[in-house]
Amino acid sequence: MARVSADSLSELRNRRSEKWRSFPEDVLPLPVAEMDFPIAKPIRDVLIDMVKRSDTGYSVLDPELPRAFANFAKRNWNWTVNQDQFYLATDVGVAGIEVLRLWTKPGDKVVVNTPVYLNFFNWIKEANCEVVDAPLKHLGDSWALDLAGLEDAFAAGAKAYILCHPHNPVGHVFTLDELEKIAELAKKYNVLVISDEIHAPLIFKETKFVPYLNVSDAARETGVCITSASKAWNLASLKCAHIVADNSVINDRLALLPVLVSERASLFGVWAGIAAYNQGEPWLKAVLKNIDENRHYLAKLLKKHLPKAKYTVPNGTYLAWIDLSAYGQDEVTQLLLDKGRVALGNGALFGGVGKDFVRLNMATSKEIIKEAVIRMASVLED
Repeated sequence: MARVSADSLSELRNRRSEKWRSFPEDVLPLPVAEMDFPIAKPIRDVLIDMVKRSDTGYSVLDPELPRAFANFAKRNWNWTVNQDQFYLATDVGVAGIEVLRLWTKPGDKVVVNTPVYLNFFNWIKEANCEVVDAPLKHLGDSWALDLAGLEDAFAAGAKAYILCHPHNPVGHVFTLDELEKIAELAKKYNVLVISDEIHAPLIFKETKFVPYLNVSDAARETGVCITSASKAWNLASLKCAHIVADNSVINDRLALLPVLVSERASLFGVWAGIAAYNQGEPWLKAVLKNIDENRHYLAKLLKKHLPKAKYTVPNGTYLAWIDLSAYGQDEVTQLLLDKGRVALGNGALFGGVGKDFVRLNMATSKEIIKEAVIRMASVLED
């Protein structure tokens, strides 16, 4: 397996994305979930070829994309995807909002598990629904679903539940047992489970990822998967996500999606996704090897430089969720930005217990991770 190295800091500062244009040049930016690795060659090749041929028109749902995704899912998760129940959207956020609009009416309750991906709150607000929190349990060195809390939220009249699987920001990959119980509760209380599986390819070797729709008949009767190649292959700007179901009743509802939801997806995104699923696994495995090393390297750095920080090595994603509560700072993210010139994800925006946490992007070089921790320590320890 050829090694994939992250770009240097000087190269990265030439990028035009949000991560590299949102802060002054003296700030080390690590809050945004973008990778610092060069794009996979099969994806680069198809995009360059399309531009050379002026193949820059409107997108269409070619059968190649459902087939490529299905083959990837079968190889990696033993999931037989129903390719006839496959829809496009511009991104996973649009997918989530449009699915919510089909299953809810204004004022309906939608459940999340905080601390959770901050844009879930925005999706629910855009669908004119109300957030109901069933917080994760923090059990020392691990995170887990609070099933009793989830049942209480469902029983209180929730219409939908956005499951972050694998979980951003805590890095928990839900177990088969947890997923089976979610499906049973969803069926009992007639709740739609919207399983956001965008981080699913970013799993480490000690963990098994189980797609929600591959869990049980109850899961297929209650679930919709929203996902994309964008997170695992760093393709966010190419704008192509997938909505997947495996149940005729669910699919009848999804067939009511406005036609433009699919048509607004990008042609580049469709074909980049096809290249990713068909030819991008060697690159992904090489990148995961780096991130695997980085998640443990970060633990060593924190122990040495920030010994009061608490950090659970994640089982999935490339995001580190770090508890800095022992340092007693109310606005720790802002303090680290102002004094340390390092930008991190503000844990307060993820809800629940997040206010004392920061989220750090590990999809980068060890040099950048080390520099970030040293800058943090210069503020909090000195």
